[in-house]
Amino acid sequence: MPSIGADRGDILRMVLGEAVWLVTLGLMVGFAASLAGAQLLRSLLFDVGPRNPLTMGAVCGVLLLTGLFAAWRPALRAASIEPIQALRME
Repeated sequence: MPSIGADRGDILRMVLGEAVWLVTLGLMVGFAASLAGAQLLRSLLFDVGPRNPLTMGAVCGVLLLTGLFAAWRPALRAASIEPIQALRME
């Protein structure tokens, strides 16, 4: 049992859930900013519209997977720590 009152799977879900929340929040802000700034970049885009849904979806998917990948190792580390070590760090 890695933590007092929490199972390893519960800790993984908690840490990864928080990471998904933060990445989703960042994606929403970035998506809104990209829609607002799309007209400024129109002259730099070739064969792709500034608001192409396929491109926007692909970029959001890649960023979501990158965020989950970045949170996976800290989640595993948090789930594997012994309760006494966590209390000593406090």
